[in-house]
Amino acid sequence: MAKSWRVLVDKSIRGHLEREVNESSKHKKSYKHSRDPSSAQLWCAVGNLSKQVFDVNLKLNYLESALKDVATKKTVSKKKIKRKRKK
Repeated sequence: MAKSWRVLVDKSIRGHLEREVNESSKHKKSYKHSRDPSSAQLWCAVGNLSKQVFDVNLKLNYLESALKDVATKKTVSKKKIKRKRKK
């Protein structure tokens, strides 16, 4: 019997692939009703990846905003310190 194609995938992405296959299989009831279940399963995987990217972008935007706020506060504090020293 031939090896599963998933075993032949490079080790650096194999774990990611297996996780995505498992995640997309959670939608099995949905894609089994499709005319083309294998294609529908791929679209479920794409949807899962899209959600992951969206969630990461939300977190990144939040962190960038927080860092900008901290940098702005530091700049304002430094200016206040300089003014006090000049007086």
